Amino acid sequence: MSDSGTGFGGKLENAFLDILRVVILIVLAVSLIAAIGVAIYGVKDLGASEESYKPEKPDTKALIQELRKTLEDSPPAPAPAESKPGAPKAEGKALEEELNKQLKTVSDFLAQFKRNLTNPEGFKANLRRKANTLATDPKDEASILAYAKGQTEFFTLAFSDKDIIATLQKKEDSDEILGKFFETAVDLYPDFFEEQREQREQFERREEVRVESAKAGAMMKLYAAGGLFGAFLLISLILVLVRIERNLRVRPI
Repeated sequence: MSDSGTGFGGKLENAFLDILRVVILIVLAVSLIAAIGVAIYGVKDLGASEESYKPEKPDTKALIQELRKTLEDSPPAPAPAESKPGAPKAEGKALEEELNKQLKTVSDFLAQFKRNLTNPEGFKANLRRKANTLATDPKDEASILAYAKGQTEFFTLAFSDKDIIATLQKKEDSDEILGKFFETAVDLYPDFFEEQREQREQFERREEVRVESAKAGAMMKLYAAGGLFGAFLLISLILVLVRIERNLRVRPI
């Protein structure tokens, strides 16, 4: 009876140890895989860097359509965009040529309504200032020139559009409507770049927060990976002890 009980108890103990070994192996594998996975994501987040903002290019045709809408309800002209102080100035023949083209286009347009600029040089200086401050990269003269060329193209389309000119000539209170249209036309192109600049600043702030959060989370991931690897070592030790216990147990003869 005693031998039978001892034999049954030994079998039960062996079965328990077999199950325990399987469970330990599973937990061991899971902890190792988790430690490696968390460590990989931690290292990846630790090397996170800010992405570069990709500015949109102005759609001249869309701007013209928007300008035409102003003649339908004649809304108040938007406030002129303010420039940041201390921006570099691009001086060069190419830029001056573009500014002169813009000035001539505007002057020719106003001449059709027997109007003219009260301060042509001041108007040209304002165009130059906006080109130097609102270009995609104000530190790059090529970017400033690209802005100026886009402004020239927009002015050419806006101030030579036959439908727009015909509509302005037919409008009553033409002086007031012409004035609002002119202010809107002059500000529409730089307003687009002003909005782009604001979007860039917001994007850069979001990227800065994202990178800081990623790096902070990376350290937590690395700590967690270290903890999981520690658990892997501890479970490995338990498995070794179980194996030793099974081999050293005294078996009845």
